Amino acid sequence: MSYKVTVQPSGQVFEASADQTLLDASLAEGMMLRHSCREGTCGTCKGQVVIGQIDHAESDLAVLTQAERNAGLALFCRAKACSDLEIYAPEVTELRGISIQKTAARVASIERCSADVAIVRLQLPPAVPFHYFPGQYTEVILKDGSRRSYSMATVPQENNQLEWHIRNTGGAFSRYVYEELKEKILLRLEGPFGTFYLRDTQRPIVCVASGTGFAPIKALLEQLVLQNTQRSVHLYWGGRQLSDLYMHDWVTHFAAQYPWFTYIPVLSEESEETGWDGATGFVHTQVVKDFSDLSDYEAYVCGNPRMVESARKDFIEKCALDEASFFADAFI
Repeated sequence: MSYKVTVQPSGQVFEASADQTLLDASLAEGMMLRHSCREGTCGTCKGQVVIGQIDHAESDLAVLTQAERNAGLALFCRAKACSDLEIYAPEVTELRGISIQKTAARVASIERCSADVAIVRLQLPPAVPFHYFPGQYTEVILKDGSRRSYSMATVPQENNQLEWHIRNTGGAFSRYVYEELKEKILLRLEGPFGTFYLRDTQRPIVCVASGTGFAPIKALLEQLVLQNTQRSVHLYWGGRQLSDLYMHDWVTHFAAQYPWFTYIPVLSEESEETGWDGATGFVHTQVVKDFSDLSDYEAYVCGNPRMVESARKDFIEKCALDEASFFADAFI
């Protein structure tokens, strides 16, 4: 059995079978509901069910509380339709023209830019343009069918290349990248996914990244350059030591080029004793120190889930950030 899902305020409609999540059903019909991890852990896809009945399925109470369920909220990457539905998802119209596709990509180059981070560039088939919004991610499909997600670190390229920043976490694919991956090897990809993208406003921006959460932020910075932006942009990039900020020189040079951009590296294990005279501690708390009022700002936050959720909570509660202006990609 399938059900009709009407998306407000656009009025678009898609069909969802009883065994499909609302997110999967929307993606299958070329509509992108807000999402990030697609695993029910980050909360990005949380949205309002206006009319109809759903099964919350495997939604974690720690991510979607009982009070939120009672108020009609759902995790669209977990919820399944039990009747015709009406949901509220204004972001759908902004992502028109982006379609998910499966493709092969050949490894063009591998640059080991630090002890544990590699920049991998992939060449896509030239005859099939791969459209995405800077900030979105693709999934690499491994031989056993499992998947790993990596954000594009550049704007779409005329030569149809993608750039990934991959940290060696000891996982199956990241270890493979460091031990076996060679140029010209073919990989299977699917994407783009995610609704982390630059909103079309003129509000000033605070970007926060931890580790390779810098990758999608870099893509947003390149997009802002192409737009000849005059928006004020502050980037806070956190790591334990300066060596963890694997493109520190690139960002420093970028800041010297563009007067609208300010870069604040934040290190948690460096101090004056080690010769570091910059910001220290947790990266999101430095933002709170520097900005007592974020009510006119947009925040773009990428990195580990704990940092993302801490930033969301503190920016809203302590700095008056509008919750609707917090955009995040939690790296699961």
